[in-house]
Formats: sequence, C-alpha cells, structure tokens
Amino acid sequence: MSRVVAVVVTFQPERSRLARALERLRPQVAAIVVVDNSDDAQAPVLEAPTAEGVELIANGRNLGIGQAQNQGIARARALGATHVLLMDQDSLAPPGLVPSLLHTLAAAGAQPPVALVGPVCRDVKTGATLALIRHDGWRVRRLRPEPRGGAVPVDYLPASGSLIPLGALDRLGPLREDYFIDRVDVEWCLRARRRGWAVLVDCGVELRHDLGRRPVRLLGRTVYVGHDFRAGYHVRNSIAMALRAPIALRWRIDQLLKTPLYLVFYTAVAEGGRLRQARRLLRAVCDGVAGRLGPQPPPT
Repeated sequence: MSRVVAVVVTFQPERSRLARALERLRPQVAAIVVVDNSDDAQAPVLEAPTAEGVELIANGRNLGIGQAQNQGIARARALGATHVLLMDQDSLAPPGLVPSLLHTLAAAGAQPPVALVGPVCRDVKTGATLALIRHDGWRVRRLRPEPRGGAVPVDYLPASGSLIPLGALDRLGPLREDYFIDRVDVEWCLRARRRGWAVLVDCGVELRHDLGRRPVRLLGRTVYVGHDFRAGYHVRNSIAMALRAPIALRWRIDQLLKTPLYLVFYTAVAEGGRLRQARRLLRAVCDGVAGRLGPQPPPT
C-alpha cells in the first residue's frame, strides 16, 4: 500500500491562501509537512499548526528550497511514507491529483524505473500550460501537453506537484541544498535521467501554479520572470550544473550556450536598474564557474 506524505515549503505565505491549499491537499494524503522558511518564526504561517495530519517545521530563516524539501522528506520518512508529494505554497491541488499520479506511476512499471511523475502545470495569471521539455538527440523539444495524452516522458519538471517514490531518493540522492532556490528541481531530474531513470508527466491532471511574478514574451515564447535577485541564482546554478553536476553532456552544452541569452534577457527586463542587474549577473557567472554556491549576498 502506498502512503503519500505531502511536503509543502513556504516563505512568508499569505495565510488564507496557504490554508486553502492545505484544505485541498489534506484529503488526498496521509499527512502534510509544512516547512516554513520565513524570517520570523514568531509569526505562525498556519492558523492551526497542530491540526490533525498537518505538521509545521518553522526554520525562522530562509534555508533555501533544497534544504527545506530535504527536511520535509526526512520527516515524511519518519511518518512512514512510501512516496512524497512536493508542493509550493501557491499551488492548488485539484481533486484526484494524488490518485492520478499514483495510477500513472503504477502503470509505468519498473523498466525503466520512474524517478518522479508530475502533473501538467497551468499558470494562474496567463492560463497557459507549461511546455514539456525533452531532448531529442541534440535538439531540445518543447511539447504541448494533450489533455488525454497519458504519461509523457520528459527530461525535467517543476518540483511542485511532483510525486517521488522514496526509493528513488535512496538511489539518486537528495536534492541539492547549495543551489539554494533555483534549478534544484532541474538538477535532480537531469541527474535521474543521466542514470537511466524516467521522468513522467501525467497529462490527465493539471496543477494551477504561479510560475513567476510576470510573464514576458521572448522569441515567440512566454518566459515567467521573478524578482531580480532570482536571475542571479538561475545564471549561477545553470553554470554550476553544466560544469559539475552528473548530467548528460547535451544538457551541459545546452546550459552553457544559453548563458549569454540569460545575461542579455535578465538585464533587459530588470526592474531595479540594468546596471545593478548586470553587476549581479557578472558575479553570478564568476560564482558559478568557481563553484561558490549557497545564498548570495545582496548586490553592492
């Protein structure tokens, strides 16, 4: 029998929205572990942190997404979980999310082993679905999910909504903590793919998710942009992943070739000044090459 424990990572969440997200999720899982990275541990993120089946780990400071997820996964193990469902604070689970993901996982069989299965992500602001990313030889394909397309193999997925067997984490290792807040999910998926594990999308279920603060059109595609400081993590961790992570050569080359585009794009769309952003990104490149990871200091 499968026992699914949800791990929800929060950072200064809106309490009413979080309560709604947990209410949607609670009937589908055995338990929920909320790991809060908010700076103020004295301001509880839950109205009733002792509610049945919901636990709170309050860190009192931002330890990063990878460390928070690993904390939640460790607690899920202690609660007897066979699978963990990773969720963000702004993701609303539809009815039947977990049963559908479990069914897809079971139907996939054991060869190749499945590292994780996730839903189709639909942005709450634009209503658009996130493209499915898969390498075809040396070409990156961006696929549009078909509503009744069944399970589709991809190379990586956003963490939110991902169902992961704990056995996969045992074999593939934990999430990267030193990346802090960006590319953590991508690196873990590409690590799994490099070792022959499958990453699947269940096209029969959708997760509404806030993919970024604002959508920006670039070369005919919609790119979701967050706060300026997130760009530094994206650039630094993409370079670090390309140079050192155990991923396929084609993805190493892909990330390095995209670095100049990242630099131009993130500088152009910066909200806090382009010169300031350019300095941040230059430092991010140097840190990525040198392997200086962890939380970034604020730009000067």
